[in-house]
Amino acid sequence: MGTYTNKLELLTLATEIIQHVEHDAPMPAMPKGFAILQDSGKESDWRRDWRKFERFIVTGAPQWGIFKNGNSKLPFVAFSALPAVTCPGAGDCLKWCYSFKAFRYPAAYFRQLQNTILLMTGPGRATLRQAFSQIDSGLDVRLYVDGDFDSIETMGFWFNLLNSRQDLRAYGYSKSWAIFLKWANLGRPFPSNYVLNASSGSKYDDLMLAKIKTLPVYRGTFEALPIDEKMPDKATKPEAFQRWASKLRNIATDLGMGKVWVCPGKCGECTPTVHACGSRQFDNIPVVIGLH
Repeated sequence: MGTYTNKLELLTLATEIIQHVEHDAPMPAMPKGFAILQDSGKESDWRRDWRKFERFIVTGAPQWGIFKNGNSKLPFVAFSALPAVTCPGAGDCLKWCYSFKAFRYPAAYFRQLQNTILLMTGPGRATLRQAFSQIDSGLDVRLYVDGDFDSIETMGFWFNLLNSRQDLRAYGYSKSWAIFLKWANLGRPFPSNYVLNASSGSKYDDLMLAKIKTLPVYRGTFEALPIDEKMPDKATKPEAFQRWASKLRNIATDLGMGKVWVCPGKCGECTPTVHACGSRQFDNIPVVIGLH
């Protein structure tokens, strides 16, 4: 995030903008850090993207793609909202949440903020529905990459969309367990094309997790385990990766987790045919990744 801003400032800015949208509070001014010039004398990318975001606030027209197409690390259609702000179930994960790393890039931050605001209004949700309808058939959709279900209303919005697109395969990681259980207790059906990974770092306890495990969408847990080494790249250092993965499996065994699947860090490299987090073939098998 450099000279221009930091995580706390960006979260505070997002909260103030959400208050503007929800309660007609004053729209905050451009942060002073955004006006700092680059070393070359050109305006900062933060200042440029702030002006784009102001256009979004005024017109409601998205300035960044709502759904992001796949890349080498995540070869699926992806949707992101703001971390922390939309995560009612977050606990210890806030100390190490990787989503905050995206705040180094103004386009990533403003995309998350834009998408969060689109979910808050009727016209915004209409824009989201239109974008969702244009996703090509047969694709995998990760919902969410950053952020989480912030309310049962948001959950209903997404689940209705997924029910209308049975040609898509959706999966996600969530700590919003109370919302999932509230949905179930209301007797509402879960979409058959959505798979849930209950991710570690939640503020909820094992009793709540036991209830989550009874839901029809539950695949398994996704857990970050402490390890004293950084994960080697599987593609360029396969032997080093296998040693590291073996060490992580031993850590899982010591924690009483039983059989686990080690995430290679890139979803497209998970298995030759499916990705574990989105496949019912991996039901009840914890997927683990290193936390260092």
